[in-house]
Amino acid sequence: MTINFENQSTLAKLLAKENITVTTGNMKTAYFDVKNRTLGLPNWKNRGKDVYDMLTGHEVGHALYTPADATERLKERCGSIPFDVCNIVEDIRIERLIQKTYPGLPRVFKSAYDKLVEDDFFGIKNEDVHSLKFLDRLNLRGKIGSIVDVPLDADEEVIYQKCLSAESFDDVLDVCNDIKEFINSKKEEPQPQPDQGQDESSGEEEEDETPPQPDTESDGDEGNESDDGEEAEAADSTDDGDDDEDIDSDASQNVTSDNEDSDNSDSENDGEASASSAPEIPEELFSDTLENFEKSVSDEVETPKKLGVMSMLAPRKDYIYDQITDYKTLSASRKKRIVRDNINLSEDHITQAYKEFKKTTNTKVGVLVREFEQRKAAFQYSRATQARTGKLDVNKLHNYKLTDELFLSQTKLADAKSHGMVFLVDYSGSMSSVLPDVLKQTLNLVTFCKKVGIPFVVYSFTSAFRHKKTSKMTATINEVYLNDTLIVEHISSELSKADYEEAFFHLWVRAYGRMNLSSYDELGGTPLDSVLTAMPTVIQDFINRHRVQKLNFVTLTDGDSSYVSTSHDHSDYVAGRKYQVKLAGKVHQLSQNDCTGQLMEIIRGMPEVTTIGFYLPGHKQDIKRRIERNVSYSPDRRTTVNKLRKEHTKAGFLNMEKRGYDAYYLLDSNVSINDSDFVMAKPIEVDISKDKRSQTRLAKEFGKHHSAARKNRVLLTNIATQIA
Repeated sequence: MTINFENQSTLAKLLAKENITVTTGNMKTAYFDVKNRTLGLPNWKNRGKDVYDMLTGHEVGHALYTPADATERLKERCGSIPFDVCNIVEDIRIERLIQKTYPGLPRVFKSAYDKLVEDDFFGIKNEDVHSLKFLDRLNLRGKIGSIVDVPLDADEEVIYQKCLSAESFDDVLDVCNDIKEFINSKKEEPQPQPDQGQDESSGEEEEDETPPQPDTESDGDEGNESDDGEEAEAADSTDDGDDDEDIDSDASQNVTSDNEDSDNSDSENDGEASASSAPEIPEELFSDTLENFEKSVSDEVETPKKLGVMSMLAPRKDYIYDQITDYKTLSASRKKRIVRDNINLSEDHITQAYKEFKKTTNTKVGVLVREFEQRKAAFQYSRATQARTGKLDVNKLHNYKLTDELFLSQTKLADAKSHGMVFLVDYSGSMSSVLPDVLKQTLNLVTFCKKVGIPFVVYSFTSAFRHKKTSKMTATINEVYLNDTLIVEHISSELSKADYEEAFFHLWVRAYGRMNLSSYDELGGTPLDSVLTAMPTVIQDFINRHRVQKLNFVTLTDGDSSYVSTSHDHSDYVAGRKYQVKLAGKVHQLSQNDCTGQLMEIIRGMPEVTTIGFYLPGHKQDIKRRIERNVSYSPDRRTTVNKLRKEHTKAGFLNMEKRGYDAYYLLDSNVSINDSDFVMAKPIEVDISKDKRSQTRLAKEFGKHHSAARKNRVLLTNIATQIA
């Protein structure tokens, strides 16, 4: 079956009347997560488009009519009733309502269920439908009653009609309680025996010979032997979505605790004994046909091994921002540790060093500001237009026979583009040796943004395995898992003046003293690829919020990422295959071996987004390895590598070609951008005009300063060109 998932996704959103998130691929069954508003559609074997449309329509029914707090309300109103009961009643309600809302769907549902009955999805091919449990017959009557004759007695028919007429979820819960009472009442009724006469006499004899006995330990054990395995197996059956699985798990635990502790049912020592005396859940409250259907659906899914592509859901906006630690939280954490550890940040050597850093930063940034403003002005003048004013220029009247340009004109400069910058700084352990330099360069660029009025934000990222992270949300099925990442906002143009100064100073302290002022400043792993899946959303929101026309996305990382993880178990997924994910409005296939480059390409492909990478190696050998890794194999590869190494040595930096980046700067291991005036390292105290040694030293030091200044200007000019 060839299904156009883009069309199917659009259909689902139209039916749901909202922009729900739709993911397709390697999930066990179709589902709708009512809390996260996410619809999952599996890759099925060839069962026809009607079956797939029916699945979509059914799950959209949950989207439209099942409340987000359905699980909590079921537990509150119905206690230990297994989810099978609620699932069946709710399915009857939502399928009636969705087919009533869209008159074209009844034909689709009928055709789909015809096919599913033919392929025995309910497992009733060799069963006598009349002998099935009531809950199974209720399930079949609601779904395939027009295809298969499903008998119900008068009392059962009343309950079915209540299911069919249920309008709200509260009505569903009322019916669930009615079903529980009905089944319990049936269980209490004496059951007719095959040989009535023999059974009656036998029963009378037993009643005469054996008077009623109080509960004993053996009685409890006998009760535990009744259908233990069947109950536990039925309790493991799941319905669509994570919340349903939680209910089934609870139901299973109730059965287990009841069986294990039945001999303590009369104990009143504590709450645990009271909980263990919960009534046994009748086996009739679990549905075999529902379990058979779910197993059949699961068997229909094409596994990732066969597909070679693992479907992955990009993180939702709400989930992303729930995982980002804002500056307010970061600041509070730092202040708490400063007080707790009695850290003194006002010591003389810290204050003096900070003043010197601010002074040199302003000097460095001045060069970048001039380069940026020049290119900005060049852009405006290169696109300038002239407009006639309608007023005669008296100085040109004598040329009236030679030219018609007799009117005064005005030069209109083109509007310069509004810029913005989003920084992503790697806080992984492998960055420990260069992170101080990275943070200083980040602060240089932040100062530049502040001086020219460019909105900006700086995020750090690492893994959260060493951090006690609290999140309100978690990933839904197949969604990129961000709960094990730590994304922190360190400084932005939206902070108040006081907060900005505080954030700037604390970042400098992290670079100057390698001091962790909070747990958010600690280093960990490198979940770069997982974080990059969230960046298109963050970048687009930044563009919309600040009305940016050209955004520069700047990464400062060593670029070696751990694999992307999702909330789904991909134990049968073959390593090295591909991911399928929708990012920045398009569906992309990502190779596990080059995920970082492909994700950066996606970000780079966003309208008016420029991607810039900075890499500061820890030592010269690291420079060599980095160059070699970014040069693809060819007969003259060694020549190319040597040429690039020479360029890096000569200029002090190298703008390399790297996938996903408009510019990727490999800086020197001891990079120091400066544009200060020349000052001798050691003052010359003799008459320099008469001392050749002093003249030689002066020339040598000035040459070094001039060379360094030239390198700095080349680098800054290059960066300014990319930013502008």
